[in-house]
Amino acid sequence: MFKKIKKYFFYQAFNTNDVKRKAGINKVDSVCILFDGTNESERKIVHKFKKQINPLGNKLVKSLAFINNRLPLDNIDYDAYNLKDVNWYGIPKSEKVTEFINYDFDLLIVLCNRMLPHFEFIVAHSQSRFIIGPAITRSTRYFHMIVDSPESNDSNVIIQKIIEAIDSISIKN
Repeated sequence: MFKKIKKYFFYQAFNTNDVKRKAGINKVDSVCILFDGTNESERKIVHKFKKQINPLGNKLVKSLAFINNRLPLDNIDYDAYNLKDVNWYGIPKSEKVTEFINYDFDLLIVLCNRMLPHFEFIVAHSQSRFIIGPAITRSTRYFHMIVDSPESNDSNVIIQKIIEAIDSISIKN
């Protein structure tokens, strides 16, 4: 019963009908990446991917990491939120999350292995024009393009599949 109450409050906290997304992916000037950055290895993979996306430094590339702990986030040099920033029914509340949601990115890349409630809230409220990510729970509800996720949940493989998918739909000059 407690689980149903949590779920009720979670879905009452937002209305996805208010989000109006503009379709399109070409001329990508801004990219954001939402990922689970609890493990340092995942953070390194995303950092490398951000450099790969923007080798000339002419695009805005941001990321938002979820850190699965309650420790202070004072000494980190990247945008992140943790369990201290998520209320009891799954809604993330922090300045970094609000900024991430409200920025009008051209492309949102979701690198999560599971659709946790706080990830769902961020994706549902994102102002991003195009959302792509792996085949996870409720991805069909929010993502414009879904890539097959490998059974191993290897982020490098998911990133490669996302690059291939975006390349297959982008207009070549």
